[in-house]
Amino acid sequence: MWLLLSALLLSLLLLPPPATGSLAGRVTLMKNGAPRPDGGNVAVWLEGVRRRGSSPGAVAGQMESAKKTFTPRLVVVPRESGVEFPNSDPVFHNVFSVSGPNRFDLGLYRSGTSKTRRFDAPGLVRVYCNIHPQMVGFVLVVDSDVFAVTGRDGAFRLDAVPPGSYRLKAWHEEAGDSETPVTVRTAADPPVAIRLDVSGFRPAPHRNKYGKDYPPQAGLDDERY
Repeated sequence: MWLLLSALLLSLLLLPPPATGSLAGRVTLMKNGAPRPDGGNVAVWLEGVRRRGSSPGAVAGQMESAKKTFTPRLVVVPRESGVEFPNSDPVFHNVFSVSGPNRFDLGLYRSGTSKTRRFDAPGLVRVYCNIHPQMVGFVLVVDSDVFAVTGRDGAFRLDAVPPGSYRLKAWHEEAGDSETPVTVRTAADPPVAIRLDVSGFRPAPHRNKYGKDYPPQAGLDDERY
């Protein structure tokens, strides 16, 4: 009996891993009917694809405060994971968001220190600094472990995807989101072309964590911090 069970376990261990496929493509940002030269900072992901062995609660991204800018401007993480917010500036920062269930306030913290926030609810988290209104970032929390952020050329590639039919989602801060049905096979599939229209985007100022306008000259004079 034990010999039979041992042989069965050994045969299971020796089985090849399930075949997977990949999905590649390119995002083009369109403005007034013409493609923009920069197709970067677009999030793309396959909705609902969660891999075995994923670690809920683990830090999955970082958004640094440096030169009074959030870097990178866009971070994508799976739900139930964390993002680290290090402060590399020689001044204090107060990173916060008022985005629904993912709202948070890290309070004031000094140069060389870092704080982490866990995000449990899928959705867009708009990130600001309560001292420096010019600091704007985005954490996109997705129900997926298969995602990418495009570079300037707009290209992306999603690997190790189980074969099947999916919803390929994309988001950009000036275009909003889109959804494309796709099928992933074990053989190479044709690249996916996504176009997002940014023509209607109009920048708008945001308010501080108290829901009030920033005082005049906010973020320009850091002597009191």
